[in-house]
Amino acid sequence: MKLYADRPGRLLGQVLGDLTVLVVCWLAVRLGRGTYARVAELATPGRDAEATALRLNGRLREAARDVREAPLVGETLARPFRELASTSRELAASAQSYQDTVEQVATLAGVLVAAMPVLLVLSVWLPRRVAWVVEASAAVRLVRGGEAANDLLAVRALARQPLQRLARLGPEVVSGWKAGDPAATAELARIELDELGLRSRP
Repeated sequence: MKLYADRPGRLLGQVLGDLTVLVVCWLAVRLGRGTYARVAELATPGRDAEATALRLNGRLREAARDVREAPLVGETLARPFRELASTSRELAASAQSYQDTVEQVATLAGVLVAAMPVLLVLSVWLPRRVAWVVEASAAVRLVRGGEAANDLLAVRALARQPLQRLARLGPEVVSGWKAGDPAATAELARIELDELGLRSRP
C-alpha cells in the first residue's frame, strides 16, 4: 500500500494535510471536553441541593425518633417530622434527577461540539486521501510488474491528461507511442505517474 508520494512537493502537501487534519481533530476533542465541563458545572446547584436535603432528612428522622418517645403524644408529634423527612427525600431525588439531566445534556453537547468539525474535515479529506492511496498503490503495482505497465499508463495518460499538457509533449510523442516506441510510451507513463506524485520506478 502506497501512503505517500515520492515527489517532494506532493509528499509535503500530503504530510501537511494529514497533520492539519490531526490538529483539527485534536482541537475539536479539546473543545468538546471543554464544552462538557462548562455544561456539567450547571449540576453544582443540584449537588448542593441534594446534600442539603439529605442532611435535613437525617435530622428530621432523628427528631422524629426523639419526640416519639414522649408519653401519650409522642406518635402525634413525630408524624410531622416523618412527613417532612419524606419530603426532603423527594427533594433529594429531584436534585439527583436534575444532575442526571445535566450530565446527559453535557455529554450530548460535548459530543456534538467535538464531532461536527471532525466529521466536516473527514468528509472533505478522507475520500480524497483514500482515493489517492488506492490509485497510487495500483500504479506502484503496475510499475513493479514490468515494462507492460508503461503501455497501460500511457493509454491512461492519453485518455485523462489535459489536452494542453499533451500538446506540450509534441506530436512526435503520440506518433512514437502509436509506432510502439518505448521512449514515447515511457514519457506518457511518466506524465501519469507525475500527476500522482510517483516516480517511474518505486
